[in-house]
Amino acid sequence: MIYLDQAATSFPKLEEVKQAVVSALDVAGNANRSSNMDASRLIFEARRNVAKFFGLSDFHRVILNGGNTESLNTCIKGILKENDHVITTYAEHNSVLRPLYELEEKGIISLTVCSPYLEDIKNQIQDNTRMVIMTHSSNVTGEIFDVDLIGKYCHKLGILFMVDAAQSAGHIPVSMENIDVLCFSGHKGLLGIGGIGGFCLKDIELKPLISGGTGIDSFNLHMPEAYPEHLEAGTQNLVGIAALNAGIKYVLENQKAIMEKEYFLLQKLYEGLTGYVEFYSSLDNSTPIVAINIPGKDSAYVSDVLNYKYGIVTRCGAHCAPLMHKHLKTEERGIVRLSLSFQNALEEIDFVIRAIREISNDY
Repeated sequence: MIYLDQAATSFPKLEEVKQAVVSALDVAGNANRSSNMDASRLIFEARRNVAKFFGLSDFHRVILNGGNTESLNTCIKGILKENDHVITTYAEHNSVLRPLYELEEKGIISLTVCSPYLEDIKNQIQDNTRMVIMTHSSNVTGEIFDVDLIGKYCHKLGILFMVDAAQSAGHIPVSMENIDVLCFSGHKGLLGIGGIGGFCLKDIELKPLISGGTGIDSFNLHMPEAYPEHLEAGTQNLVGIAALNAGIKYVLENQKAIMEKEYFLLQKLYEGLTGYVEFYSSLDNSTPIVAINIPGKDSAYVSDVLNYKYGIVTRCGAHCAPLMHKHLKTEERGIVRLSLSFQNALEEIDFVIRAIREISNDY
């Protein structure tokens, strides 16, 4: 199998991550609920490493949970209030769009959708604009958006800026300097396993999405005010957190080499496919995603042939990003997404190029 669906989840898992998972199974106790402190120490270390990775000064404001979708729902529903106006973009994943549509349908917020570029966002700002929410990098095309520039502009106007870093974290540097809320996935570029993610939050009050036990302040009728417990109810995913911690440590130590290898492979893929496919992404300003179609062929057909004939795993269809496909005019046809990582080999990329050329010539 040649795996080019790294944007969905990283594979294969690093030995460091596998070992961290096995070791976590030998850790006794439940964090904040046991006299044994091993579980708490592991989570503490992971929280510190996440804060370091994203440049967040207060590691208590790193919230660990079940994944990026949970993070986005928690932050969108926990920050926004009645009569708030929100700006988002056509590049968003449904994990951003659907919570916003839900609040809009309930009459809690008003919503504007525009392009993911500063000039368009500027034109959509209203007197009651509370927040701009956008992705750092498209999960369909890989395009990287200038969140630093947009964040600076939002802060000049006192508007909160929230970023979905599911596709960028681990592949390119991500800084909280001009971001108020940053949501991330732990199993993609950060190399952990499924079921783990979280968000980083500056000094903003956020209403919990889930209430329950925290191991502290048990007689309080409400969730504790202290962070991170204020937003972390229930037993935590210790194995997932251990995997995230191992993955993020690896990226911290190897970010430059990861970026160089991924760009090299991306460049080879573009060079080899030019003239055989339609591109919806570009080599410059992109995470390691190549969005393509073969002229005259449906994306599902191409993806199926790549899988069953050549053993190449890709993703086709709409990628849970309907507005991006409307923008690209690929609602009916979909797109074949080739997403790679530093773990892919040049020989694999060469084989993928030959396979796609054969399919392209197969009329």
